[in-house]
Amino acid sequence: MSNATVTIDGELVTNMSAPLQAIVKHLCETDCHAYGDLVEWCESRHDCTVAVICPSCDAKFIIEDDDLVVLKRWTDANGIAFGVMVTD
Repeated sequence: MSNATVTIDGELVTNMSAPLQAIVKHLCETDCHAYGDLVEWCESRHDCTVAVICPSCDAKFIIEDDDLVVLKRWTDANGIAFGVMVTD
């Protein structure tokens, strides 16, 4: 998974994969300007898929487990400053 650098509201965000960039940019920079809901679908064999869903426009972003950890860590550290959060 390659990481890139993205600027959100003039602030530099580093080490964020392309899917996470899309989520954070959507929640922080579009007209939605919202929090993201986490939804997890699991099969009986515990094979799960996680998505972030924008409650304003219903945009859905599927993310990998590693990205979920990074996104939660970024939200804990920066979400308040940007006025966005990803919640369980």
